[in-house]
Amino acid sequence: MVLDKSRKSTGFLFEGVASRLEHVNPNFITILSFFLAALFGLFYYLGSHGIIFIICAFILLAGSAYLDALDGAVARKFNKSSKKGDFLDHLLDRYSDFVILLGMTVSIFGNLPFGILAIAGTFLSSYVGTQSQAVGLNRIYGGFPGRADRLVIILLVTVAQVFTTNLPIFGYFITSWALLFLGVAGIVNSVYRATLAYRSIT
Repeated sequence: MVLDKSRKSTGFLFEGVASRLEHVNPNFITILSFFLAALFGLFYYLGSHGIIFIICAFILLAGSAYLDALDGAVARKFNKSSKKGDFLDHLLDRYSDFVILLGMTVSIFGNLPFGILAIAGTFLSSYVGTQSQAVGLNRIYGGFPGRADRLVIILLVTVAQVFTTNLPIFGYFITSWALLFLGVAGIVNSVYRATLAYRSIT
């Protein structure tokens, strides 16, 4: 994951807030992050009713992404990390990925075949990363795009979609092109991760 490498340098964005949340259950933050992601999907779908919905979708996804990192910061700072928390975090990450991509796909700016490809690529890449752990290896986060990369791409595309609402590119909106890119890149990354995992199995 490309953006994983910058987490240490951006830790100050979370540590200050996390230090004030000693009595907050990290799992609650995880659930809230998913809730905002689900609202993103809904608001993106409603984008045909006005650009304000796309703007709100951007804000919701930015909030969801922030909380997705904040839950881990709170858990580490106050020694609240647990297997249940880890399971819930990764489970809701996948649900979040689904509702985010679904909202983009079924919106007026999306494309069904490209959206299906994006969902497939995302889930295949994530599956290989966690399946490696199931066979006794470390969980694999390598390759591009990882989840953080994907969220940044979608945030940038959401901004671009605000300014290109009536400007399709070669017959498709930028949202559709982004879905196609995420799908192809996700599948390529799943093969890359699978290769790494397979070579590591003894």
